[in-house]
Amino acid sequence: MTTPSPIDTILNPGSVAILGASDDLAKWGGSMLALLKKFEFPGKIFPVNPRSPVVQSLPAFPSVTAIGQPVDVALLAVPHERAIEAFEDCARAGVKAILMVTSQFAESGEAGQKLQDTLVDIARRAGIRIIGPNCMGYFHSHANLCLLNAQALMRNPVLHKGSIALISQSGALAGAMLARAYDLGAGFSFCVSLGNQADLEVCDFLEYAISDPQTRVISLYIEGVKSPQRFIGLLRQARAAGKPVLLVKAGRTDSGKRAVQSHTASMAGAYQAFEAAVRYESAVVVDDFLELVMQAVAWTSLPPPTGRSIAVFSGSGGGGAVASDLVDEAGLETATLSPGTVQALAPLMPESCAHLPFDLGAVPASHRGTNAQWLQEVIVGMMADPGIGAGIFVMTTQPDMVGAARTVMAASQLCGKPVVFVNAASSCGSEATDVLRAAGMVRFESIREATRYLANRLAFEQRAGVPLLEAPAPAVPAVAAMASGLPVGLMSEYQTKQLFAAAGIPVTAGQVARSADEAASAARAIGFPVVMKLMSAQVSHKSDIGGVVLNVRDEAAVRQNFGALQAALAPVPGATFDGCLVQQMAQADAELLVGTHWDAQFGPMLMFGFGGTLVELQRDTALLPASASRPAIAEALAGLRLYPLLTGFRGREPADLERLVDLIHRMGQLAVQLGEQLAECEANPVMVRGNSIVVADARAVWKEKA
Repeated sequence: MTTPSPIDTILNPGSVAILGASDDLAKWGGSMLALLKKFEFPGKIFPVNPRSPVVQSLPAFPSVTAIGQPVDVALLAVPHERAIEAFEDCARAGVKAILMVTSQFAESGEAGQKLQDTLVDIARRAGIRIIGPNCMGYFHSHANLCLLNAQALMRNPVLHKGSIALISQSGALAGAMLARAYDLGAGFSFCVSLGNQADLEVCDFLEYAISDPQTRVISLYIEGVKSPQRFIGLLRQARAAGKPVLLVKAGRTDSGKRAVQSHTASMAGAYQAFEAAVRYESAVVVDDFLELVMQAVAWTSLPPPTGRSIAVFSGSGGGGAVASDLVDEAGLETATLSPGTVQALAPLMPESCAHLPFDLGAVPASHRGTNAQWLQEVIVGMMADPGIGAGIFVMTTQPDMVGAARTVMAASQLCGKPVVFVNAASSCGSEATDVLRAAGMVRFESIREATRYLANRLAFEQRAGVPLLEAPAPAVPAVAAMASGLPVGLMSEYQTKQLFAAAGIPVTAGQVARSADEAASAARAIGFPVVMKLMSAQVSHKSDIGGVVLNVRDEAAVRQNFGALQAALAPVPGATFDGCLVQQMAQADAELLVGTHWDAQFGPMLMFGFGGTLVELQRDTALLPASASRPAIAEALAGLRLYPLLTGFRGREPADLERLVDLIHRMGQLAVQLGEQLAECEANPVMVRGNSIVVADARAVWKEKA
């Protein structure tokens, strides 16, 4: 017989004890007991109150030990000063799990942390699992179990059953998201508020949700991840199981606190690394916790888009125009009808009206017949166009809004593609949205929310065919040999390029010169024209102080510029002149940045995009885990705004994309092989012209082995 997991026992308990049970519903022990009774929990309920033999018409007990029967879950709604006594009572009684809604523990300071640690020690010795402390509880709708103290549950007569799991580090936000779901007519499979995560954490419940047959979509509100690698592994499992994970992460501005030298590190802060790592595993990152609920509900009630071309329908020409703009801004495409579809629509309207965005009001009334039936035929006919992947219907304050809602709902079911409904009529459209709510169909309050949902859903579906993982590449012996002699700290461009070359990354030919004569000799060997670059351990960005001279065409210019480079260092306090790097002159139609950065939580990260000296201004970059596969790199590269510069824009020679992807992939593999010691490295610019792709400048920071 298989032993139930701790989470399974917590969500499906046979018995619950309430420590601090009360007749006063203003107290947690009163409201939680009332919720258990309200939603008809089928298991045994044991109120614990040493001062009263009966609480809310149920027999009460002076302690958990006095119950004399097995207790699966004990809710602690007692003051924190009594927490140790309560834990010891639960330990003696053999309780399997404790839900701690009490606060003033780790979140309140050092004394609270010590008390929390003491409780965890007691629980571990007794084999008890803990949710909380400082949380609002949880519920499992399919078990009719409610231990979540939320106003949405207090005010709602039904514990809606659903297929969305909600795992939240904030109890108050969990309550707000629950209220939003109720407004939409949707429910959760289970919902848990985790608080301080003294024991059980996000990953424990995420793991359960992945295997839970009653959960189709997983939504998370998180503030920090205790086990980053486990979290990433679980996202991978969710992707394999076909269960989308939608999340909101608080604290997105951590990157502003970083003080680093490289473009890569400064543009790949803590949140950016988190976002890149989870997106790589196909998690859907949402900015707003209320929108998180809206998207999760849409995921369970609408089929996926079949393509990125979106048909826009509206009762207003202006509404259609605005929606078209927002479709394009979301990275989707506003659809047009094929000639065949226009011809098929001829019995329904004049040809001048048969186009997208479709303006219902522009069609003469004489052509509409029975309005609802006619509109349904129009929408189904247009959505049948093979080039259309989804539709958006923007309902303005128009006649028969209820009929429009019913029509859109029927059309969406008939065409097999999502037709997303947007209520742009506010409270005037409430009767129409009530119709959708009763039918379990989501409706959006804004066009932007709708387009973001379609973009996220389409990206998730498309990633299903992209191989993200590949077998780890074997260590490159030349890289290992080179790394064994690297100095700690900021590496010179020459050293960095030697490391890159050992990894098979193409770099410009160059020589170090420590005198004007050596510089002239190096230039002759490389061939004119050449580039001359200042070398100083104290200078990271040479061009900022005039430390780079391009297109040097003869020996006289080499000697003159050698002296100029020495002079350029004079204003930099404490800087030493380490020589001059003379290298071949490379030409480019596009300049890219490719860099890596070690993130303390998620390991090596890979950044690439359009670079040069304007990289921070352009901010046209992608961030992936350094272990990203070539197909994943190619997909991210194609998503950059300036990608057309690589595909023959305005007569430029198209870049050898396979060779460019290989260079980026090799940079990622270099970071994976060297691990934490390669704190950061950067190739900027990577000069791209046709099949000539070469690193023209580079820097890296090497750390001591931990």
